[in-house]
Amino acid sequence: MEAVLFDFSGTLFDDTGVLDATALVTAAARQGVTLGPSEAGDVIRRTLRHVDSPEGFAAREGCDLSQQAHRTIWTKLIAEAGPFGPELTEVVYSCLTDPGAWSPYPDTVPVLGALRDAGVPVGVLSNIGWDIRPAFERVGALASLRAVVLSCEQGVAKPDPALFALACERLGAHPSRVLYVGDDPVKDGAAVRAGLPVYLLPSERDGNTPRGLSAVLRLALP
Repeated sequence: MEAVLFDFSGTLFDDTGVLDATALVTAAARQGVTLGPSEAGDVIRRTLRHVDSPEGFAAREGCDLSQQAHRTIWTKLIAEAGPFGPELTEVVYSCLTDPGAWSPYPDTVPVLGALRDAGVPVGVLSNIGWDIRPAFERVGALASLRAVVLSCEQGVAKPDPALFALACERLGAHPSRVLYVGDDPVKDGAAVRAGLPVYLLPSERDGNTPRGLSAVLRLALP
């Protein structure tokens, strides 16, 4: 492989613990919203139950095509989950999109660093509605990335082959020589339609457990 391209959520950064009761209480207080720990936990459970329901998944269609679309769709879903008022809805949304709330898996930074040190161009391609670069910068990994391609900045989302092609172009490598690493068999697996070999991670994940990214080094390095 001449380059490696990664998905973001569920691949490099954990998506299961982003909404945290303690952080939600703190964020709510900053906005003048009184929220106790148990109440915050209930808000999170109700929000996740609604946005992850079949109806919620359907309503999220197109949410990653722009930052405005993401805000509009997600705040509507969050509000419906309660129903919650506009102040609390905004607090939940701000926590969800806070780069500081997203943590890398234990093996993310070491693997990105090893690829960088080996001279392998690395990129991130994400269906996302906000800028993830600060999350990488916070953990000292932004310098390891040659390309960051976000659906909300391109107006195109995976599984569209055009997004994979653009990322490969920015990495300066032919798609057939770019290993794509993700966790979604539909959206990430679609990289094969753009000519990229694909390595899919298992769906089971935990933020405190290595994601299995060391296998990427065995696949990508000579």
